[in-house]
Amino acid sequence: MKWILFFVLAVVSLNSLAQLPAAGKRIDGPVTTKRGIVLKAGDSVRFGKGGWPSGAYQHAYLSFDKFGQKAAALEEGYAYKYATIKEFREVGTGAEKRLVVLVRPKGGISVNFRAIDIEPAMEAKEVISINGTAISKLVTKKQI
Repeated sequence: MKWILFFVLAVVSLNSLAQLPAAGKRIDGPVTTKRGIVLKAGDSVRFGKGGWPSGAYQHAYLSFDKFGQKAAALEEGYAYKYATIKEFREVGTGAEKRLVVLVRPKGGISVNFRAIDIEPAMEAKEVISINGTAISKLVTKKQI
């Protein structure tokens, strides 16, 4: 019985360690997107429709380790579902620097965070709201 318990605990521990990404700089605290939207851990995001003809997402991935892999894009089952922001990562350098948001979908049993390339996801309407407010209402208006 002890061996079974040990085995179960080892599997759970290894599974939770497997989701730690190897690349990308972790960012603490609230972050501001290029469009002026302030995001913080604990915020709720709502997915829209996926950008691919199949309904899969172009800018959201199964995990941070698979970020950027077309085969690891989220499937269409996430349309109009909510997720909670857990942390932020910054990938790339210079002009190619991108903000990646790691989220946990609500109601699921998955132990892995989903990774969203937030700027292009908002532009493509793959993410449609933050904390119940539409992205279009959150964008700061530029003064003329």
